[in-house]
Amino acid sequence: MKEYAKIIVLFIIIILVVKLVPKLNDDYVKTSKLYISEIMASNSYTIKDEDGDYSDYIEIYNGYNYKIDLDGYFLSDDEFNPQKWMFSDIVIEPGEYILIYASGKDKDYHTNFKLNSENEEVVFSDNNGNIISKVLYDNMLNDISYGYTKGKYIFTNQPTPKEKNSNIELKEDKHEYDILINEYMANNKRNYYSEDGYYYDWVELYNNENKDITINNLYLTDDINVLSKYKIPPVEIKSKEYLIIYLSGESSKINEDIFANFKISKDEELILSNGQTIIDKVKIIELPENISYGKKDNKWYYFTNPTPGNTNNTAGHEKLGEAS
Repeated sequence: MKEYAKIIVLFIIIILVVKLVPKLNDDYVKTSKLYISEIMASNSYTIKDEDGDYSDYIEIYNGYNYKIDLDGYFLSDDEFNPQKWMFSDIVIEPGEYILIYASGKDKDYHTNFKLNSENEEVVFSDNNGNIISKVLYDNMLNDISYGYTKGKYIFTNQPTPKEKNSNIELKEDKHEYDILINEYMANNKRNYYSEDGYYYDWVELYNNENKDITINNLYLTDDINVLSKYKIPPVEIKSKEYLIIYLSGESSKINEDIFANFKISKDEELILSNGQTIIDKVKIIELPENISYGKKDNKWYYFTNPTPGNTNNTAGHEKLGEAS
């Protein structure tokens, strides 16, 4: 009975945390107009810092009608050590959003700590040591941000670093399959050709399930406002295997090859969805000829030896120009 009672108490505590944490986050904003307005704890393509790295970030907003000198203010990822990283020579103007990168680089606009995407707290304190804003979050997915809008903090798949926050809340993903975007090529000249003999750009999908899947009602698009631009025809993907879709601009299927009705270019997004909610997405970056961009160990790399239809097991480079 004692063990059963402990389980009941633990369950009640979990429920209270889930219910109260968002409210506690919101309450800080109600008492200060200088606050943490957005956090991204798993930045893989949203925004680069000045070093060209995709560092996680903490956004601060000044809602007062006067500028504030942040010299001596603090950020931390530990409420019991709130003075972990100190601001210096940073002034935030009225109505301004500034980004502090949680990169571990410990310099101007870069904290000496990094964020954990699974669960974390971020604490913002004034120069008297008073906590003026605190945000707790849990399980932040790649390139999803947690920001304050219309009186509450929400997760969104439309991050807005240095800008007013989006009010489009991330909907519960109700798709049936664990299918991911794994690799793409946006400047294919001689790497991989289709049944009709042409070198189209392509995207590779990966079946992360432990079973074979015949996908149905899944879509690809390069336009977040038109999620149902191209419906992928029913096709089986073996467990832990890959599907190549050519981005030719004309929808068709030749034997086993699948062709989408759009092409891609830099600064667009490649989005996989069920037509209503986003399953996975990646920002299209400018790529040299015959270089792909793909996942390896849950990070995105450049591949000088692309592997369409296979595991990304060749040398991946965080930056172009690295030695092979």
